[in-house]
Order: sequence, then structure tokens, then C-alpha cells
Amino acid sequence: MKHILMPTLALVLAGLAANVLATPPRIVRDPFVSRLPASAPLAADAPAPVPATPPRLRAVVLNGAHSLANLDGNVVATGERVAGYTVVRIDARGVLLAHAGNQHLLTMQDKDTQ
Repeated sequence: MKHILMPTLALVLAGLAANVLATPPRIVRDPFVSRLPASAPLAADAPAPVPATPPRLRAVVLNGAHSLANLDGNVVATGERVAGYTVVRIDARGVLLAHAGNQHLLTMQDKDTQ
């Protein structure tokens, strides 16, 4: 009996593994595509509007040059803009934002105080 069950069990497991591997993963949304609307360029002589406060850091996903941050619910990468700020850097220290020559470092430690 033992000699019959082992090969049968191996065939069943191999069939299940092949079925799982044959099913492609379903991607709901590309995390590297911004959902922010494209904004109209500002006039060169018009001053940039000053946001009251920087956006709130909610999460960071570190992946080298493809790191992402969640700022006020918007998933952004380095170089993208959110709430008038440009994302300069995303790393283990936090997210560095720039606006009108000023820089703001958002960290996960101070996320509850913002």
C-alpha cells in the first residue's frame, strides 16, 4: 500500500504545482505609474504657490532606484510632484521634498506628529 500511495501523492503534488505555476499573477495596478493628474505648467514669471504644510508621509517602499513613497495617499517616485513639492530622494532615512529652494525631510518617526 505504501508503494502505491507515494507515487500517487507525488503525481498529485506535481499536478498542483504545475497548475499554480501555469496561472499568471493578476496585476491590478502598476505601482510605478503615478495616479496624479498631469498639471498645467506654471508660467515662468508667476511665483509657485506655497503649500501650508508638506504632505504627510504614510509609507515607504525601498527598492533602490525604483523606491516609492505614499504621500497623502498618492504613490510617488523620485522626481514626481505632489502638493507643490518635488520628491528629491526616497531612502531609508525618509523622503526628501523640495519646494521653492527649501527642502523638507519627512521620516516615518515623525509621521504621527505631522
